[in-house]
Amino acid sequence: MDFPRWYRARHGYGPFPWQSAFAERVGASDWPAALTAPTGAGKTGVVAVWLWALEQGLQVPRRLVYVVDRRLIVDSTTLYARRLADQSPRSPAIVPMRGGITIDDAWLDPLCPAIIVSTVDQAGSRLLFSGYGVSEKVAPIHAGLLGNDALWVLDEVHLAQPLLRTLSQVASLRSAALPLLFRVLVMSATWDGANALGLTADDRADPVLSPRLIRAKPLEVRDIDADADLAQALVQEARRLRRQGAAVIGIVANSVRDARAAFTALAAEADAVLLTGRVRPVDRDTLIAEYLPRMAAGFRQGREPLYVVATQTIEVGADLDFDALVSECAPLSALRQRAGRLNRLGELPAAPMVIVHRPLSEKEKARRTRESKYGKPAHRIRYRDAAVETRKWLKKHKVRDFGIEAMARHPVLEEPAAASPDLLAAHLDLFSCTSARHGIDPAPWLHGYAEPERTLFLCWRADAGVRTVALAPPVRQEIMELPIWEFRGLDLERVLRWDGSSAEWIDPADARLGDTLVLESAAGGCDRFGWNPRCAEPVTDYGNTAERMRLMGPDDSDWRALARAAGMARPGRVFTYPEGALVMAASESSSEDATRPVLLRHHLSAVGARGRHLAGAVGLPAPLCDAIGQASAAHDLGKLDPRWQAKVGGNPEIPLAKGPRGSDPWLVLPRGWRHEMGFVATIGTNPLVRHLVGTHHGHGRTWFPAVPDRALWRQLGGWASQFQALQQQYGWWGLAYLEALVRLADWHVSKAEQDDETDRTAS
Repeated sequence: MDFPRWYRARHGYGPFPWQSAFAERVGASDWPAALTAPTGAGKTGVVAVWLWALEQGLQVPRRLVYVVDRRLIVDSTTLYARRLADQSPRSPAIVPMRGGITIDDAWLDPLCPAIIVSTVDQAGSRLLFSGYGVSEKVAPIHAGLLGNDALWVLDEVHLAQPLLRTLSQVASLRSAALPLLFRVLVMSATWDGANALGLTADDRADPVLSPRLIRAKPLEVRDIDADADLAQALVQEARRLRRQGAAVIGIVANSVRDARAAFTALAAEADAVLLTGRVRPVDRDTLIAEYLPRMAAGFRQGREPLYVVATQTIEVGADLDFDALVSECAPLSALRQRAGRLNRLGELPAAPMVIVHRPLSEKEKARRTRESKYGKPAHRIRYRDAAVETRKWLKKHKVRDFGIEAMARHPVLEEPAAASPDLLAAHLDLFSCTSARHGIDPAPWLHGYAEPERTLFLCWRADAGVRTVALAPPVRQEIMELPIWEFRGLDLERVLRWDGSSAEWIDPADARLGDTLVLESAAGGCDRFGWNPRCAEPVTDYGNTAERMRLMGPDDSDWRALARAAGMARPGRVFTYPEGALVMAASESSSEDATRPVLLRHHLSAVGARGRHLAGAVGLPAPLCDAIGQASAAHDLGKLDPRWQAKVGGNPEIPLAKGPRGSDPWLVLPRGWRHEMGFVATIGTNPLVRHLVGTHHGHGRTWFPAVPDRALWRQLGGWASQFQALQQQYGWWGLAYLEALVRLADWHVSKAEQDDETDRTAS
């Protein structure tokens, strides 16, 4: 089916000409380097083009990594992708990555198409073997999948220049040993590089797109004193626009503090909603469900007046539609994005815009150096400096209309990109050594040298305690991302730190970058609109409902059966308590925590077949398919050790691959003993097979845990040099991808074995 018909069947209307032109180029494997359609011209249609090409069997990467550096926009783009995926026979996994923990692992399948919608931090850190919230053992899998068979799309690249530079260097550093695609596509209306695809005369004549381009957005600039109250100035302009007849008015501030102040003033006199990135997803979903029909594009008829107060989180992708807009002055690229929410579909003859500019006061200039010492991000200072340049540019060019076509007639204001380091082989050698703690922060390669906003993650529980948090860990829907300096403004005696496996009470002063902290609900600090340090009311506890299932039943197997019946795809460990039980979703299967025994020979045969199938299906050459098959079929032979068999309930005559428990507790394995380590020390097969067996639990990059067995260590001599040689041959991401095929084959088979009720011990 051609793209226009496919698109119309899924949207109810046809694509814009530039979208069809992009689909034609993708179909001909003639990819542009950039898409330069302006905001409001349907740039998220790149998701539709990718899915169409996938369904047509065209040569496109299986994973689309859509990066947009605004957390709220990650969620709105995810919703669009889900709507398309629900109609697709290919059923791609839809995975948002926006911080916190409990990110869906549905994309961890080399054959499953996936649309990953992510912030710069989440996808970028994973590509560099340093995923935020990802264990060192799993990090190579994420890096391998994101560095191969992947299309990276950077929406509004002015927000992600350092990441673009890093991706370009990744593309040049990848090895040709694996014939897998890796593409980078930039989206920016101000891109001035070569091989760009933008609007044509057909687009400008399109009856739907043309009004969006030509409708006027009359501009007024209000200069206020450096010591004036910015929030109050924004409020005054919003009130004036309301008196002039505008119903739905957007008010955008550069800081959450000013946005909250403006919202408080306006909400006291009229309907208002506050949208910032500092909000729990479950609260945000409630707000969107309540207010979206009153502010979304396509719902203009009959909607009631509303003030929509926001931060720059709405700049990219948000499908909002204002009658008028008031904005704090900001970098020109940011203002153009904000203006994209104004009269978004061109339904009004004109829609006014007001920019309020306040220069830095002498007090602010003296304070900003002091504040940076306490973690207040330097990029905010640069943002204010860029706003000053924007104000000069607006005055110099006498800008009176912020409409798309009107702005295109003015020269481009160059905005310097943040300086960032080169990504060198020496850096990657360290990043990829995930078995060692190298201590390198990937942030400079993602955001540049300037220190990014240092954040942690908060959730609130009415029953916060070490045991209750361990039984019901924090999940994505109840977690808010917050700068450390904001958190330290709360008056707290203690908080719980959750590290992914256990909780401990700590002094709030000991909170670190990236920590997940559990606060008692009585501590306050949050209301239905998000972060509010002045709010002393108890915070709603979503720990019993968000992405979690509590069931009743007599034993573990019944709990899992009930969980499956209720829709949980992969029920795992069960924790019981007097009122019922908590069924956790399974992730990586553990041989020692298995719920039913599995014969070793059955397991090795199934994993070997699965590994060879994966390697062939992704298009690897025959020698690599053979190596993957051999490694997959031998990965657990180290479990023949009698001590390990005793631990899981097997014996030398009927060895098990997995088992619930053993009856010989006196046969204790040495601390740090690894079954894969014991096996690879005894085999002399080809280096790649040996490496893939040795690393199938995430160890061995570049060494194994220390064990009290000197003879075994001597047998492993040369392991590090072998690892280095294989990385040189297959590349950093190539070797990680080969490891991922073996490990995911094992995970897939292990899951099936535990889900299947068949007796796996029968000969």
